[in-house]
Amino acid sequence: MSSNGKDGVVTLGGREFKRVKAGLDEAQVASFIDDLIRERDVLAKSQHHIASLTKLAETTIVEADRLANQLKTEAAEQGKAESAAIIDRAKEQAQQMAEKKRVEVLEIANEKASAIQSEAEKKAVLLLEDETRKTQDALRTIINEQFACLLAALEGLKQQAAAAQADFEDRLARSTEEGGAMALEPREESGAVTMQPQEEGATAVAELEGELSAARVKEGKASDEDLQPIHTVHQSETGWDLSKLLEIEDRTELGEPQFEVEILPPIHMRKMMEVVAHLDELPEVENTEIIPRVDMPAILVFLREQINLVDVLRTSPAVAHVEEISTDSDATNGETGKQPKKVRIGLSGDTMSQEKE
Repeated sequence: MSSNGKDGVVTLGGREFKRVKAGLDEAQVASFIDDLIRERDVLAKSQHHIASLTKLAETTIVEADRLANQLKTEAAEQGKAESAAIIDRAKEQAQQMAEKKRVEVLEIANEKASAIQSEAEKKAVLLLEDETRKTQDALRTIINEQFACLLAALEGLKQQAAAAQADFEDRLARSTEEGGAMALEPREESGAVTMQPQEEGATAVAELEGELSAARVKEGKASDEDLQPIHTVHQSETGWDLSKLLEIEDRTELGEPQFEVEILPPIHMRKMMEVVAHLDELPEVENTEIIPRVDMPAILVFLREQINLVDVLRTSPAVAHVEEISTDSDATNGETGKQPKKVRIGLSGDTMSQEKE
């Protein structure tokens, strides 16, 4: 307790108190206040200690929860691992048992399959032999029929060619007797007269080629003894040059051709006639002549003036490609009395449907 010198004011415990009449004993009040201050300090220390303990308890609880969760996780993982190991062992045992059963089943199935396959092979051999005999008989019949038809067609073609040659020789003899009357006739009329047997012969040749191609397809499936008649026909009956029998135009007025245009198979009459018409329309071309060979027909071209026939042929829609063949006549530039220049062409491939129409 202290006094600051002011009248009526007393400082107790750091605070000022007014002095009143009949007041309390200052010593007792000061002692009581000191006790209260000590108690407050003790309580403050206790409160701080309790807060520390509370914080420690909270930290302990959190750590305990973390350890508990960790233990749970480890226990769960360990349980999963043990469970997976048990499952793996069970699977392995099951696979071993299944593999053992599979091997047993495969052995039984292989034995049955071998027996079935052996029986099926025996039946297949018998069936194949039977079908082979039937096929050979059918092919033999078909080839013999085709052979007979080809012989008849070739015989008719030879007769037609002989008749055309006889007609030409007869007209040539009559024209000679009449003092050259044939030479005075217009070129268009003689061309109309001579083109008809050529077209007929070429058409027959094309038809025969189609039949021969069909017969050759069947030849691949027939036996050697069945193929002998058709092979003989191809070598003996078609080996002669049809162009010599169907050559019915007199070349004495035109001289020798400057170009020979060979036509590669397949041969289509309509496209070939389009090429001939295209050439006849050119003012540089004097005349054209078809040589209907069986293997590779040709068009002889007689020129009034020299032209680049290869470029001209490339402009024709009926021509697919053009190839110039080198010969000894190249050095003479196709002069009269020399061999004609040879050009080889392939016809465009859109003629099958047109010819069928």
